[in-house]
Amino acid sequence: MSVAEKGPQRTCVACRLTKNKKELVRYVLAPDKSVLVDYRQHLPGRGGYTCFSVTCIQDAVKRNGFQRCFKTQNLSVDAEQLLGQLTTAVDQKVVSLLGMARKSGQLISGSNAIIEALRKTTTIALVVLAADISAAIGRKIELLAERSDIYCVRLYGKQQLGQMLGKEERSVIAVQAGKLADSLLNELHRHRQLVREN
Repeated sequence: MSVAEKGPQRTCVACRLTKNKKELVRYVLAPDKSVLVDYRQHLPGRGGYTCFSVTCIQDAVKRNGFQRCFKTQNLSVDAEQLLGQLTTAVDQKVVSLLGMARKSGQLISGSNAIIEALRKTTTIALVVLAADISAAIGRKIELLAERSDIYCVRLYGKQQLGQMLGKEERSVIAVQAGKLADSLLNELHRHRQLVREN
């Protein structure tokens, strides 16, 4: 068994693949028989799981995977609602991680500071550009990040990015390498996956 396979295993109710439960999305049954996303995997009760995939979530609803998992026929399950809950949970995790990075001094914001950092030998692990950053500045930062093989993604708007940091508008932020950056990269990949598949 490889290191990645260690830990509790669970099976996706849609595609039936078995994976480490940390790689899957957990769901629980609410008292009103609605299915809720338990993103942090802390809520009590029997859990059901799907892959982190729009297709698997839609298939689980279409093929009554949640009914079988929770052994209940009269369930209120809607794929779009589940995807909305999941997207919100990922966004909340991103906000939380960015807040932790800011408080621990591992976050850089502002295009000039980031361009300067990218031009030097840097420990930056990832760059997040606002979707509405100016085309010229955005491209310049992307090229600098690409040259140093640094992950770069366009997400959110300037206002939303600023709100995440408790500040005014921010067009770009960067996070220095470390465990926080690794966790953030994982969440950003998940966010992109949801947006790309939807």
